[in-house]
Amino acid sequence: MDIKAFLDNIHEHACCSVCMTRFTNPKQLPCLHSFCLHCLQRIQQTSGIRNTISCPECRQNFRIPGNGDLNAFPTNFRINSLLDALPVTECNTIGIKCGNCEKTSAESAYCFTCCSFWCDDCLPLHNRIKTFKEHHALALKDFRDEDFETILRQPTLCGKHEKKKQKFFCQVCNIAICNACALTDHDGHAKIVLEDAAKERKSRVNAAIELKKRRALEKMTRIAKIDENCISLQEHAAGVKRDVQQFADTCIAAIEAQKNHIFDEVENDVREALQLLGEERLKIEEVKKQEAEIENDFKAKHKLSNHAAPRFFGQNSSGKG
Repeated sequence: MDIKAFLDNIHEHACCSVCMTRFTNPKQLPCLHSFCLHCLQRIQQTSGIRNTISCPECRQNFRIPGNGDLNAFPTNFRINSLLDALPVTECNTIGIKCGNCEKTSAESAYCFTCCSFWCDDCLPLHNRIKTFKEHHALALKDFRDEDFETILRQPTLCGKHEKKKQKFFCQVCNIAICNACALTDHDGHAKIVLEDAAKERKSRVNAAIELKKRRALEKMTRIAKIDENCISLQEHAAGVKRDVQQFADTCIAAIEAQKNHIFDEVENDVREALQLLGEERLKIEEVKKQEAEIENDFKAKHKLSNHAAPRFFGQNSSGKG
């Protein structure tokens, strides 16, 4: 995202998701979600648990460092940088409070060395102070994109010692500190220059990102391999189905051909048998017909003989003739 697009959405990043207003003393939980200190304190009071707090965003529970003081959580300096840059984007509408006289005015300047705003009335006074001779102040109307980037990247000020820039990082307490903190609260603690700590943390973050990328790439490769295996399995299954279907079609065709062949043989056998039986029947009927004719002839001859015999005998008995 370029600086212009970022500035257009800067209000979204500078508001607490609990109170829905501009951050006040933003504290960052181990889950990297940030909230106003007073919002976290109210959440802790409501929960009734002294040593732990639940993140309003992800609902994870975290143990509060030290003696249960929420102020021990690290300050989100990135959000503080946004809060520093936010007034510049609002100067044309609501004006900016002068860091010297506290008068609100749209005609103001920002000192990149003091990290504070100066109205037009107080700016000449600022420029006349000898110790401020090397300070760089710029009218807000003359701001360019790179000037906003300078504000976002400028060193953060110590929350305990006002106007002291944080220059060191305490490796024991794991927080950024100023020179005064290094000599008092963190005396004897292992410390390194804040820029070196930032480079080290950046290197660790980049290493973690690269590790995540490698693991993501490995997972993507495994997913691609699984997809490839799924496709191969589906193609194999389709091939087996085709082979089985082809084999089944061949078997069905062979069975169908055998069935038709058997049907043809049966029909031929039946036809031949019927023909033989028909012929045998005709022969039987012919013999029967002949026997009937013989019988009829015999009966006819026998009947004729029966009619002729009485007349012959009758004549002899009667003496006529």
